[in-house]
Amino acid sequence: MDGYTARQKQDLLDQLAQGPAPPRCPRCGARCAVIRAAPRNDVAYVRNRVVIRCSGCLLSCAVEARKRGASG
Repeated sequence: MDGYTARQKQDLLDQLAQGPAPPRCPRCGARCAVIRAAPRNDVAYVRNRVVIRCSGCLLSCAVEARKRGASG
């Protein structure tokens, strides 16, 4: 099975930004786990990277999360 499409990733990001409930997979509807990546010392800029993994179909993706209430 292929990974998430750009539209599906955007859907997951939108759900994540709305919080606080974990997002639902746009493919199968199961709840997703959100794993926050710790900042790295070897990267000069701060990122808000998260890995989203579906508990149903087991698809996952790494995305740059927005803060709640941020537009764009």
